[in-house]
Amino acid sequence: MKLYTTALLLLLLVGSLSPAHGILEAMYTSLKCKCAKDTTRSVSFHLIKKIQIFPPGNGCPNTEIVVWTKTKLVICLRPETNWVKKLLQHLHSQLIPSTLSTPMTTRKAD
Repeated sequence: MKLYTTALLLLLLVGSLSPAHGILEAMYTSLKCKCAKDTTRSVSFHLIKKIQIFPPGNGCPNTEIVVWTKTKLVICLRPETNWVKKLLQHLHSQLIPSTLSTPMTTRKAD
């Protein structure tokens, strides 16, 4: 009976060590990425409802750009694509000038 219990515990221990996890790490991929596939197709700027950028980390080695459209599609964009770079530059230029062009006021100490 003791041999049976030991064999069963050993079998459970070996079964709990997942070899698939090691294979995924060796291939530098992860199951925590949000995008299984990305696209190079362009999306009309007027259809974009929300855009979110996820930097590498938290188990995913890729920069991921996820777009939600007004037609309720969720699309993963390839960050290296020229039109995606232009889209990000356009969005960046829309956000930054409002903070940089604000005049700064100073008060003299009395």
